Amino acid sequence: MTPRGFTLIESLVALVVLSVGLLGAAATLLRSLGAHDEALRRATALALARDAADRIRANGLGRAAYDTRGSSIPGGDCAASACDAATRAALDREHFVSSARAAFPFAETRAEIRFEPAIGPAATDRYEITLRFPARSQPGAMDGVALAVAVYAPVAGA
Repeated sequence: MTPRGFTLIESLVALVVLSVGLLGAAATLLRSLGAHDEALRRATALALARDAADRIRANGLGRAAYDTRGSSIPGGDCAASACDAATRAALDREHFVSSARAAFPFAETRAEIRFEPAIGPAATDRYEITLRFPARSQPGAMDGVALAVAVYAPVAGA
């Protein structure tokens, strides 16, 4: 008569095989959660950069005041009274930098807007909007987004 059922060794081997499979699935899940977090961080950074680009396009007269290498933010509030294009640009620039710091509260976070004026009547102003922040997947490494924006200089009377 042949014995029925499983032996203890067969059961232990099956348990080990199942455990290895479950560990592989758990590792894959952890990697996908990390990749999802990185994607969310990049999407947030890109949304901030696109917002800054839209603000630049809306205020064509502000031009050089968007450069973060420029002067400090002037005092004043555009909501309380009318403000000129340079003040609006400086406030937009400060909004970009403070929003980046709020979204990425790390000492290494860098939010910059660089302005290169148009050379010639048919050329465009060029802005490079950069947001860099520490990468979670690689300690010590930086991640971020960069957006190049070309804007035609305002035409007189337009």
